[in-house]
Amino acid sequence: MGRRRKRKDLILTFLDFLLTLNLLSIPLYIFISFDMQFQSLKNLQAFLTSKILNFFGLNSISEENFVIIGNKVYEISWDSTGWKSLYAFIALIISTPIHHKRKIKPLIIGVLSIFLFNMARIAATIYLSYKEIYSFDLLHFGLWRWGSIGFLIFIWFIFLYTQKNNIGETKNIIGFVYGRRKP
Repeated sequence: MGRRRKRKDLILTFLDFLLTLNLLSIPLYIFISFDMQFQSLKNLQAFLTSKILNFFGLNSISEENFVIIGNKVYEISWDSTGWKSLYAFIALIISTPIHHKRKIKPLIIGVLSIFLFNMARIAATIYLSYKEIYSFDLLHFGLWRWGSIGFLIFIWFIFLYTQKNNIGETKNIIGFVYGRRKP
């Protein structure tokens, strides 16, 4: 295969990835525009956070999407659930042009990893701010916002590294019209 053909395939693969990723961003904007939320996810995270904090010695309870420690109340908001990170990761995996069967296991592992990271993030933020070790705003808006983005990119790069020999084996959106790319 010539150098020009490889460059053309690389460009088409990248454009296919970008097109698919942008199409998958549409539901994200719909969720944000209509303020769609799943109360059960917020409640689950508040419950799990309360259990984690109890394990680390704080006497906490959860009521709906609130974690209560003494006279302090912490709300687990919709954005605190990490739903955007989960959605972004799923969109990145789906957009990567490899065979769909190769995406299932990394998708499950990645989603669980991001969910657990987010649980640790919430529990650490509440614990450290309650103990007055660090300011809540510093942890929540400063450190963890960038930490969540960094963790998401790290997990996706691991996926890309493990699938580096398979990238470009299929097409996504363009592939629905033109079919499977020849090896």
